[in-house]
Amino acid sequence: MLVGMRKANLIGLAALVASLAACGQSDPAEPQVAALPGASSSASAAASSENLRQLPLGATQEEIDRAYDAWYACWTKHGVPSAPDGGGPLLSYKKNQKKYQAAVDACADQEPLNPPEMDPQQNPDYADNLRAEKACLEGHGIKMEIRGTGDDASLWAVDTKANLAKANSDEGMEFYRQCEISAFTPK
Repeated sequence: MLVGMRKANLIGLAALVASLAACGQSDPAEPQVAALPGASSSASAAASSENLRQLPLGATQEEIDRAYDAWYACWTKHGVPSAPDGGGPLLSYKKNQKKYQAAVDACADQEPLNPPEMDPQQNPDYADNLRAEKACLEGHGIKMEIRGTGDDASLWAVDTKANLAKANSDEGMEFYRQCEISAFTPK
């Protein structure tokens, strides 16, 4: 899971507030029409896109994959091909950044965002929360280390074969989710 910059989903919140404010304010003279299931306005589609981009605290691998798949689909739409060896558009970009930078820049507004709680710029307790997450994971038998300092600090599994196998297992990923939620949820 990523630890880094995350911004609040103000656009989605604004759309929700606007839609809730509109509830019950219909003109009785206007006929009421049922909406088709799955139909959406461009405003709700934009809010949905923004919601996909903003990862929640303790995001599941499925949520993370969905957000990154949407971002990489944008890259492909703007000309970054999937690498033939299965590396997807990310590998193509890494192999030729100058060629594909404009396409990546065109999709900057779709790059997944980590939760605000995990943004050192928004969370004054970030360093303490990161240490608590490390202690939680180590309590589950996954040896971790904090690399970097200040805003660049992040959590990494210690690089041994057995430790990485445990950290990357389904059980390890669930421990990671639980520890992230426990450590970064405001008390």
